[in-house]
Amino acid sequence: MPAAPVTRRPGHLLPALLAAAVCVVAIAACGGSGSSNHKSRKSSHANAFLAFSKCMRSHGVPNFPDPSGGGLNLNGTGINPFSPSFRAAQSSCSKLLPGGGPGSHKASEQQKQQLLATAECMRRHGVTGFPDPTTKPPTSQQGYSIMEGLGSNLFLLVPNTIDPNSPVFKHASTACHFN
Repeated sequence: MPAAPVTRRPGHLLPALLAAAVCVVAIAACGGSGSSNHKSRKSSHANAFLAFSKCMRSHGVPNFPDPSGGGLNLNGTGINPFSPSFRAAQSSCSKLLPGGGPGSHKASEQQKQQLLATAECMRRHGVTGFPDPTTKPPTSQQGYSIMEGLGSNLFLLVPNTIDPNSPVFKHASTACHFN
């Protein structure tokens, strides 16, 4: 069974994915809680996230939030992670995050093929116009009901004309492991 991509419904679009990826990087980099250096690493990661937030603000994203709860959350900030200013700031500041932060890796060929197979499956199950993945991120969040990013080079952008709450979409999502 192919790995299911992470789906973001309206209101939780890619900023949530970005925030989740940042949190995952922080958690993964911390290691197990049984480590004697756990507190020191946790403090180090908190400092790294704070430095990243300050860097993002100083590089043209003035409303970028400070970390809370061990990670960053862009929900409700109005920040567009696809804007040129965000991408430029992220490029300059990602070195401050453990592991280089989200989007610092490229999707593998296997991930590309799995996402393409998911798109084909969705169409076969009645979701007319379900898009193939693309290698170019959108310039705006407007016009999409679902946005997904795998790494820095693979995106699935489902237009608003496709209703993710429709019975046909829900059935196809289950059949295609797109949940």
